[in-house]
Amino acid sequence: MIDCVCAAPYNARVSTHLSHKRVLILGAETEIGRAVTSAVAEAGASVAAVAATSESEAAFAVQRLARHLSSGERKVIAQAIDATNEAAVRVMVRQVSKELGGLDVVVVKAEPSPEPTENPAKMLEWLNVFQHLLKFGEKEMQRSGGGNFFVVMRSGFLDTPSSNVQVLLVEDVSPEGIFQELSPEEMGARVVRAIAGEPESG
Repeated sequence: MIDCVCAAPYNARVSTHLSHKRVLILGAETEIGRAVTSAVAEAGASVAAVAATSESEAAFAVQRLARHLSSGERKVIAQAIDATNEAAVRVMVRQVSKELGGLDVVVVKAEPSPEPTENPAKMLEWLNVFQHLLKFGEKEMQRSGGGNFFVVMRSGFLDTPSSNVQVLLVEDVSPEGIFQELSPEEMGARVVRAIAGEPESG
């Protein structure tokens, strides 16, 4: 079982103390992925915005995002890969680590997770992507002195042997027990706080 941040109310305060962090974000072409990438970069981190598909629309989206977020204080780079290809993931992680001067954090934005009974092939495909990124990401973070791996998703139950993986859910539970989905901006703030090691608070 993995640590899960899921039931704390949203707090709009975002840390600005990520200036020494080097962060890889896979899934940066999605709405939540773009918001997370923006929040992490604006908090001062150097960021690799990576699309999980090599389709031209996704590639252009992350390139535009990187150009928009780049500044003299932080480096933002973009890549687009077929994340289902293990070799492509391995090469991407090495290139990103080299361009950023190391790697401290890996964030992966999972698509809405279907129940395995509904779409087992899609679930298996995503789990393979996750395992590839975890394997190569952990290796590069160890070279940089260690780091953390965050998964942004709807389901908080992910079977993995790694102890440094934290699931950040896109939903909160209200005091009445009702699930409420966070906005992309709220999710970006949640990821920044998690990277900074700040507790969720009301």
